[in-house]
Amino acid sequence: MTSEAAIKGSIKKIEKELQSNPEDANLLNNLGVGYYLIGKYDESIAVLNKAIQKEKSAHYFFNLGNAYSENNNEQFAIDSYLQALDLDPNHIGSLNNLADEYELVGQTDKAHELFHYLTYLQPTDPLSHFNLGNFFLRQNQHIEAAKCYEKALEKDPEFIDAYYNIGWILLKAKAYRHGLEYVEKGLSIDPSHDDLIDLKSELLGA
Repeated sequence: MTSEAAIKGSIKKIEKELQSNPEDANLLNNLGVGYYLIGKYDESIAVLNKAIQKEKSAHYFFNLGNAYSENNNEQFAIDSYLQALDLDPNHIGSLNNLADEYELVGQTDKAHELFHYLTYLQPTDPLSHFNLGNFFLRQNQHIEAAKCYEKALEKDPEFIDAYYNIGWILLKAKAYRHGLEYVEKGLSIDPSHDDLIDLKSELLGA
């Protein structure tokens, strides 16, 4: 992982380059991302808006949406992701994060639609099915969630978190033996996985 010191060093280099090229949208975007990475969200938002004034880009709007989201400006984040999608209707990051924002503001129908659409766009991507499962899990729709996790495992049999989530659902359903089967499968892939080890203890003690 890039250290904060390295990011700050990159920011200084970009700021120096901008002195010679103040109209460079890519440099402004990179500076905005740098500020985002060190938690300076107000600065990130200001610079990314400047980048967008120079050049309309789905990627820039996506980065701006992320900065607004971290700054707890949900509606501005939603608007930014929508503008990204106007430019690139299948921008995966914007679709996924827009779904998160819709869920956050209580628009669960829109969130569900987007999470489901992502599984259509990326049918072979286990993460899309896993994210849809997580949405169902947060809505206490455990059976639907488990189906999505099973699909994720069909695409990637080593998806550890899917084994954990199914095991947790089965714990809550008091299907302890069946839950242990999933936990053991996960542990066969990663024997040191702390969450799976803890869940196994819960299942054995239930």
